[in-house]
Amino acid sequence: MAGRPKGSKNLNGKRNLRRSGLPRYKPGDNLWRTTEQVNPFRELLTPAQAHAERIRIRLEKAAANAPRSVDRPRGRPRLPPELKKPPKKYPSRPKPYDPVKAQAKRLARLPAIPDLATDIADPRFNAPLPALLPSPNTVIPMHLRIPVHASRLGDYAVKQTPAFMTQLFEDLARFSCDPLGFVMWAFPWGEPGTPLEDMTGPEEWQRDQMLRIGKRLVEGGVEGCVVEEDVSSGHGIGKSAMVSWMILWAVSTFEDTRGVITANTDSQLRTKTWAELAKWYEMFLAKSLFTLTATSIYLAGDKVREKKWRIDQAPWSKENTEAFAGMHNMGKRILVVFDEAAAIDDHIYEVTEGALTDARTQILWLRYGNPTRTSGKFFNNCTRGKRNTYTRVDSRTVSFSNKAQIQAWVDDYGEDSDFVRVRVKGQFPRAGYSNFISPEIAQAAARRRIDPVTYRAFPKVLSVDPARFGDDMSVITLRQGLRVYWQMSLSGFDGPDLASRIFEIVRKQGQDAHVKVEAGAISCIAYDAIGNGADLDSSLRRMQGLPPLIAVQWGQPAKDAKQYFNQRSECWGAMRDWLAHGQIPDDSSEEEGLVNQLTTLDYGYSATFQIQLQSKKDLKKQGGKSPDRADSLALSFVPELIDRKIVLAKVRPVERRKVIWSR
Repeated sequence: MAGRPKGSKNLNGKRNLRRSGLPRYKPGDNLWRTTEQVNPFRELLTPAQAHAERIRIRLEKAAANAPRSVDRPRGRPRLPPELKKPPKKYPSRPKPYDPVKAQAKRLARLPAIPDLATDIADPRFNAPLPALLPSPNTVIPMHLRIPVHASRLGDYAVKQTPAFMTQLFEDLARFSCDPLGFVMWAFPWGEPGTPLEDMTGPEEWQRDQMLRIGKRLVEGGVEGCVVEEDVSSGHGIGKSAMVSWMILWAVSTFEDTRGVITANTDSQLRTKTWAELAKWYEMFLAKSLFTLTATSIYLAGDKVREKKWRIDQAPWSKENTEAFAGMHNMGKRILVVFDEAAAIDDHIYEVTEGALTDARTQILWLRYGNPTRTSGKFFNNCTRGKRNTYTRVDSRTVSFSNKAQIQAWVDDYGEDSDFVRVRVKGQFPRAGYSNFISPEIAQAAARRRIDPVTYRAFPKVLSVDPARFGDDMSVITLRQGLRVYWQMSLSGFDGPDLASRIFEIVRKQGQDAHVKVEAGAISCIAYDAIGNGADLDSSLRRMQGLPPLIAVQWGQPAKDAKQYFNQRSECWGAMRDWLAHGQIPDDSSEEEGLVNQLTTLDYGYSATFQIQLQSKKDLKKQGGKSPDRADSLALSFVPELIDRKIVLAKVRPVERRKVIWSR
C-alpha cells in the first residue's frame, strides 16, 4: 500500500508535519504563523504593502520571544489596526445597466440648482419659454439667459447646471419642425471671438430650403411625410455647411433619429463633409448631449439608446448596399443625405428609394451636387422630377463667394460656356464632358414637329435591337426620313417570337393604332445579328415575303475609318447629325425613354484618334442601363452607310455549235 504524499492530512484532520518536511514545534510554541516562512504573495504586493508585511513579521517575532507578563495575554498577539491585513474582496457579478438610475446618480452629483426666475424670454425670437422653477421673486441675470453665448456660459455649462439642461431640452423640442429656428438658436451668430462674428445667419437659398422642410413637416403631422430636395449649384455656396446643420438639427430635435450620409468618394466624405460637421459641432450649444466620432454622431451617455439614436457616414458601394437598404425607423425620423450626388451610382438611388417606405415617419432625403453629368438619377431629378423640389444656386448670389475668381472664369471661358454653367451657374452642361449626344439636341428633337411633305418621299426602315434575358428590352423602331413614327419595346421574346412580330408589322406596312403612318411598304429590315440577334437572324431568313434583310455586326470597321472606330460609333455619329433636324417621339417624362437614353453613352478616342463609344458592359458597370431604344434607332442608319456599287457585267457571246450530219 502506497503511503500518503508529503504534506497530506492524517485521519484526525491535522497536517502531518514530519512527512511534510517542516520542523516540529514543542508545546507552547506559537504555531499560528511560521515567522521564517517567506510570503508567497510578496511578488504580487506593491512596495508599500511589502514594507508593511515586513514590519508585521518583525512585530510577531518580537512578541513571540518577549517574556510573559501580567499585561501580556496568552494566545495570539494583537496587531495595531493600521497593520491589520484588509479582508479579501471577491469580485461581484456586474449589475445590469439601468439608464434611469445612472441618470439619477449623475444628477445627484451636480451642484444645487440656482435660484432662477420663472419668466425667461428668448431675446432672439421674442417668445416666452415655459417656467423652469417656482421662484417668482428672483430675477435671472442677463448673462445667463437662453440662448447663452459660449464666452458667457462660464460655470453654468450644460454638464453642470440642471436648470440649463431642462431648458435646453424644452428648446430642442420646440425646434422639432423648425430647422431655420434651430440654426439661428444653436450657433453664436455675430458673437465676437467666434468664427461667426462677421455672419448674421444662413444664406437666402439655405433659409428657403429650411422653411420648405419645416412647412412640409408641419403639414405631415403625426402621419409623417417624405421630403425630397435636390440642389444643383456652383462652387462655394455652403453645401457642406447646410448638410452639417441638417444633421445636427435632425439628431437633436427628434428622439431615436436614424440617418446615413454618403458622398461621391470616401475621401470627400471624410475630409470635406465630416470635417465641416466637426467644425459646426464645436460651436453647437448642445454638443455635450451627443458624441461625434470619425464615422458617426450619436446620443451621449446611454449605451442602449446610442445604437438606435444615431447618424452614420457610409461610403457607397454598388456591391454592398446594406447601409442603405436597412433604413427603417417606424414612427420616428430618417435622414438620408447625398453629397456630390451627381457622381453616386444609380443603383444606390434605387435601393434607398425602396427602403424609405415606413408609415407615420418623417423621411428626409436631401441631395446636393455640382451638375457635371447629363445622365443618371440626379440629372433626371433636377430636370424632370415629380415628387421632389429642385433648386439651382448661382455662386455669385452667395455673400461669401470669391467674386473676383468667378469673374476671371467668366472672362476666360465665356458666360455661356459649359465650364461656367457647371462651376458657377449650377446649370447642367449642353453636353457632358464625355457625353456623345447633348441633352439639348435630344430634347429639341422631341419637341420638333415636321411637315409630312419633308419625309413622305423617303423609304421606311424597320430596325430591331434584340434582347432576351435580364432587364434589357427588344426594341423595334420605324423611321421614315426625318420622322420616327414609333418604337415598340418587348420583354422576354426569343428569336422566333420576335421574328413573328416583325413579320406581322411588315404585313401591316408599319401601321399603328396610335400613330398615323404614311402609306407604303417597308423597304428593308436592319437588325443586330450578334449575340442574342443570331437566333433572330436564322428565324428571319426562313420566312418568305420579307423585304431585304441587313444583318449588322457592330464590331465591323466603319465606312469612315479615319473618324470612327467601328460601325456602331459611325451609326451613332450619323444619328447625332440627324437629330439636329429630325423628329422623335416625346417620351422625356419616362426615365428609360429614348430622350434619356440618347444622352447616356460616353465616348473616347482609340490609339489612332478614332471616336469610340462606351460599351454596354462598361455602362452597366457604372450603374447605367442598356440604351436599347437608342441602339434600335441607330441601326436604322445602317442602310444609308452601305456602299452601293453598280457593276455592268459584260457577257461573252456564246458560239453556237454547228453539227454536221453525215452518212
